[in-house]
Amino acid sequence: MLDREPEPPAMPDHTVPILKKAVAVLKAVAEGREETTTKALALSLGIPTSSVYRILQTFLAEDWVRAAPGGRHELSFGLLPLLQPLASHEFLIEAARPHLARLAADTGLAAKLSVRQDDRAIALARVESPRETAVSVRVGATFHLALGSSGAALISELSAAERNRLLDGAPSECWGHQTRADVDKRIAECRRTGACADFGGYQPSVHALSAPVRGQRGAIVGVFTIVGFADDFAGKRSKAHREKLLLAAAACSAQLQGNQPVAA
Repeated sequence: MLDREPEPPAMPDHTVPILKKAVAVLKAVAEGREETTTKALALSLGIPTSSVYRILQTFLAEDWVRAAPGGRHELSFGLLPLLQPLASHEFLIEAARPHLARLAADTGLAAKLSVRQDDRAIALARVESPRETAVSVRVGATFHLALGSSGAALISELSAAERNRLLDGAPSECWGHQTRADVDKRIAECRRTGACADFGGYQPSVHALSAPVRGQRGAIVGVFTIVGFADDFAGKRSKAHREKLLLAAAACSAQLQGNQPVAA
């Protein structure tokens, strides 16, 4: 059984209710697992039919959704311009996947790829641990860059002013299990050794090691992270895991820079 990675600290809810409903409708249309008529969507989502109708009419006008036979709805090509910036991430994911798989097999730990999105890190890809009991990583999970080893690795080469801006603006929930000095220590470790550890600063039960992945001109484009429990990094295991992590990150970086063939 996999133990799910704990969710990041809850942030204050400053969302807009009607936009949340619109997002729910769009997700339901995208998944298409059930009927996507106006009435069916309203029933399955618990949203008034009149609201679903107006939301769908707006999406139809923007060509995000198109009408389908039987009163159903499907996603439309009007979304493509919005998704185009994600193409580079898709290339990164495909390049990283075999390296993550090998890293998970070699360490017995869950392995993930994270990238920076504004002031947050987002998990783009994962390979679960081959063991029955391990920490599981959720694709799409986001957290502030002040948290975890992956956050520290992603901001390790920013200017001091930019790092200070990010950390000064971190919500109070980021400091429940760590201090600013802990984050600075992780950043310094990554700059010095090429990898950094977070042993309980993000979540007390979760331990992790992260190393940057570099693209063209050596810029950090993502971070590889292996995640496990305290025992997984005890004694000599931490050093062995670190070496394997660095090798995987270096191999993926070489591939992205055109210095290595695609991994088998």
